[in-house]
Amino acid sequence: MSTNLESAVENYVRARSLSQGSRDEHFATLRKWNRWGGGVPVEDLTRRVIREFLDWVHEHAVLDEGANPERTANKARENLRAVISWAWEQDLIESLPRFPQPRPQRDVAGLHYLAKPELNALYFATYNIPRPRGWDLPLSVGRHWRAALVLFFNYGLDTGTIWKSAPIP
Repeated sequence: MSTNLESAVENYVRARSLSQGSRDEHFATLRKWNRWGGGVPVEDLTRRVIREFLDWVHEHAVLDEGANPERTANKARENLRAVISWAWEQDLIESLPRFPQPRPQRDVAGLHYLAKPELNALYFATYNIPRPRGWDLPLSVGRHWRAALVLFFNYGLDTGTIWKSAPIP
């Protein structure tokens, strides 16, 4: 008896205690699989079929002008691999197919955040900020900036979240 990917994903999501976001991602991968035309039963998945699907996901992410098409393809790969591994654990398939290697992707965090040495340099530079004209508070401007830097570093806040602005691409 062959198992289609749709029932495998539904059973996988039901069996695991996944967050709503993770469930949505798995169903998004399933929608991509169906748009690709993936009528291949889970038992007949091969590395070639998986590679063709992931290449299709990447091509469509590029055509949709996605910000990081490699990440989109890798996320579909991770979701598909999780479901297929679960199917193997449940003895729905005899063996796991080999998955293609993940695509090299750019990490988004590296573009918008400071490295530790840069953050330290910025922190210590706040000691040299002169008092602006009209500043009548007892604490210096630099002390306020140091407090903000510590808060941002420890709690992961970014200026886009604080001031409702978009990050610089």
